[in-house]
Amino acid sequence: MTGDGGAAISGMNPRKSIIDVPGTPPPFRPYYSNAVRVSAGDLLYVSGQVAWDDQGRVVGVGDGPAQARQAFDNVGRVLVAHGASWQDVLKVTVFVTEFEWFDELSALRERLFPEHGPASTIVRVAGLVQPELLIEVEAVVAVGGPR
Repeated sequence: MTGDGGAAISGMNPRKSIIDVPGTPPPFRPYYSNAVRVSAGDLLYVSGQVAWDDQGRVVGVGDGPAQARQAFDNVGRVLVAHGASWQDVLKVTVFVTEFEWFDELSALRERLFPEHGPASTIVRVAGLVQPELLIEVEAVVAVGGPR
């Protein structure tokens, strides 16, 4: 299927369409898309999730991959609570304090988004709300509407 301007539109989820625009570079990694078009349902904005457990304790102090798993697990809990899944995620923004464990973060994201991934941004920041935190993840999700 093509959209305006010859953009290729693909995707298995009726809530979102992945758009590849001719003349733009391909995504740097396979777990995200250059653009996602929303066509159905309400939107859920997931506030930044960090590596806190359900008691507010930091999980994986000094361990970026462990903190990434916890932060994405927290996002996943919010998704489930709203009847959504990783396929319904339209946009992810990831804030990290370092890139030394970028390959491990990429592997985690590839497992969560094996195809038709969301639009995505990753930003290196000087720090997060607590000095022990290494990652924060926020998301925009399509909820409701057809599945």
